[in-house]
Amino acid sequence: MSFTVSRAAVIEAPLSQVVGALRDLSTYPAWVPIVSRIEPDGDEHWFVELRVAIGPFARSKRLRMKRSIDDVDRVVFVRAESDGRSHARWELSLTLKPADDQTSVHAVLDYDGKMWTPGPVEDALHSGLDTAIDRLQMFVNAQQ
Repeated sequence: MSFTVSRAAVIEAPLSQVVGALRDLSTYPAWVPIVSRIEPDGDEHWFVELRVAIGPFARSKRLRMKRSIDDVDRVVFVRAESDGRSHARWELSLTLKPADDQTSVHAVLDYDGKMWTPGPVEDALHSGLDTAIDRLQMFVNAQQ
């Protein structure tokens, strides 16, 4: 089962500050509540632990991600496991557009697999992204 979760937001900060936070996966646990841990795996890859709580239950997933596009107006992270097996596709695409001292951000998370089915998990991902937007603004403000 596949699904897509997307959000758009305007961050009150210049493009250079926003793209700096978005291109660095190590910052994500500070502002994305569904990202519980990031561990570098060399210069180009990271282990990302996603965790979604639904009432007293929690579901977690560890992914090895790489940044496949790194432009001033677009950053994309894709799943890139190194075990030689076939895995479900995870892709986070971030598109940025500057406007004066603001930056428009459109985030799209695509999943194409069987383990994380739509319903409560997808709802938790939506909620986590809503919270992430607010926290990104606070995170960028703190970096100024």
